[in-house]
Amino acid sequence: MSQMELAVATHISQSAIAKWELKKTEPTASALIVLSRFFEESVDFLLGLSD
Repeated sequence: MSQMELAVATHISQSAIAKWELKKTEPTASALIVLSRFFEESVDFLLGLSD
């Protein structure tokens, strides 16, 4: 999935996603919730805190 596809699907800007990938910024709590719902995974899983 491209950054643009994820951006369109989640209504998160492509530039924000790019900054996360480049480790320039980290997702906000609200972005983590949106991503967790989109990927159907817990926020803990996305943060690497659970399997």
